[in-house]
Amino acid sequence: MEILNRAAIKQQAREFIGVDRRWLYMALACLPLTLIQGAISGGVEVVQHFSEDGEMISTSTSSSSSIIAWLLVPFTIGMAGYFLNHLRGGNPDWKSLYREGLDNYGTYFKVGVVTEIFTVLWTLLFIIPGIIKGLEWFFVHQIIHDNPNLDGKQARDLSKRMTDGFKGELFVMELSFILWYLLVAVTFGIANLYVAPYVGCTTAMYYENLKHNAIMSGVATPDEFGILPIVPEENAEYNADTNAEPPVLYSYIERDVETNVETVVEEQVVEESTEDTVVEETVETEVVEEEKETSEEEISE
Repeated sequence: MEILNRAAIKQQAREFIGVDRRWLYMALACLPLTLIQGAISGGVEVVQHFSEDGEMISTSTSSSSSIIAWLLVPFTIGMAGYFLNHLRGGNPDWKSLYREGLDNYGTYFKVGVVTEIFTVLWTLLFIIPGIIKGLEWFFVHQIIHDNPNLDGKQARDLSKRMTDGFKGELFVMELSFILWYLLVAVTFGIANLYVAPYVGCTTAMYYENLKHNAIMSGVATPDEFGILPIVPEENAEYNADTNAEPPVLYSYIERDVETNVETVVEEQVVEESTEDTVVEETVETEVVEEEKETSEEEISE
């Protein structure tokens, strides 16, 4: 079975964001962050120094833009989680994107910024290895959203294991959006209202597929993604004592597990009802036969 079918996944993403114009709701939620990021990328401050006679002697760029971009990294991770939550049927409100970034600001900042710095350093030293590292750590944002208890090294290692053997597909997926990015440029960012949700949901679907593959193939364990075991009701007291909380949103894997459990239960119920029916029919048959025998004896007498 093909794990990453780019055409099919992108089609599913378009259909998903097209339901009731979900893309517009998503775009408006991401708009404040998108506008700030766009202003930063397009407005690098240039400082010019002039001599006393008016001649320009030097030109330098301000580092304030980079600092602001780094400060926004936790909200970028929150945005990745926002698309995941939509995909999992959570229907999150727009405030959840920014609330998540604020609530986990320290963790998200440390993991996100360090990962970006490492990627930039690899790219400056060796361009091709830098691109490869970027693809290895492609899902760090989604991973740390699912399990904020991981540190940066653990999140990067998990992303590396997930993407092993799939970096080529991820690279092609990124390239497939080039024309969409050009459309954003020629429309002065207006097209991003549709493109941002489209790309975000496509990336989220890639993540869910590779996460499922990593768990099913034994490359990773469910708890690494923050998926906790289902605790039966009779063990609820133990669950409370260990402070273990079930995940707020089900992932695709947990849905599959839950569906399989429900199917097994339904089959057991059907089997039990069938057995009961067979027993009842047997009892009724025996009663009828006894009554028949009694009637025959009475007639013979």
